[in-house]
Amino acid sequence: MWATPALAQKKLTISGIIKDGATGETLIGATIKIKEIPQTGAAANSYGFYSLSIPEGEYTVIYSFVGYTPVVQTVSLHADANVNISLTAKNDLQEVIITDNSKRPNNDNVISAQMGVDKLDMAQINNVPVIFGEKDILKTISLLPGVKQASEGNTGYYVRGGASDQNLILLDEAVVYNASHLFGFFSTFNSDAIKDASLYKGGMPAQYGGRLSSVLDVKMNEGNNKEYTVEGGLGLISSRIKVEGPIVKDKGSFMISAPFL
Repeated sequence: MWATPALAQKKLTISGIIKDGATGETLIGATIKIKEIPQTGAAANSYGFYSLSIPEGEYTVIYSFVGYTPVVQTVSLHADANVNISLTAKNDLQEVIITDNSKRPNNDNVISAQMGVDKLDMAQINNVPVIFGEKDILKTISLLPGVKQASEGNTGYYVRGGASDQNLILLDEAVVYNASHLFGFFSTFNSDAIKDASLYKGGMPAQYGGRLSSVLDVKMNEGNNKEYTVEGGLGLISSRIKVEGPIVKDKGSFMISAPFL
């Protein structure tokens, strides 16, 4: 009887950061697939970073994100590699088909991998009408099902009957203990500086610890590392301004955003 030793196939790591080619902002949730290994893939984390361990060899890597043109790149993997990718937004509008789904139930909360979560982006927040004020993420989430604003002139909120202190608020993974200023008329968050926000109303992932009512996870912009831009707005109660641009192009950026009365 002969014994044949089994040799484990060497695995190497390909990793990097996926960004928007126009602004340099990281793309959260961008997907990476290996054409030769269809069952293997990964998604960029909240910092746009991805990492994938695969055997040594020649591969075709596909980088994609909703609303962006996919990038296909051939990688010769013989050692751990760092590959950073910039995706370009697609501006072409495909055919739109409108159908009547009134007879079909909405099963998004059943078939989704994560239940009880609402994701907001700045496009949605910008479309919410405001009266005598400025756009505010805490006022916007009070319009979601199961969320109620604490009271007039107060930035607190209740989720499904819980108390306002039972909500965990995170800003780039830092806990925000007091989310209001100026006697509660304004929230701490400057909407111009926010990339996106996720509100977990139930079944919070273990990474957030324990909270009885909800978790509000807010991610901020890193700043445009391609070109200098200035944005602002004037309001009856307050005004705002945002300045961003590269410190060293494609390597570092700054962003200054502030409201003023």
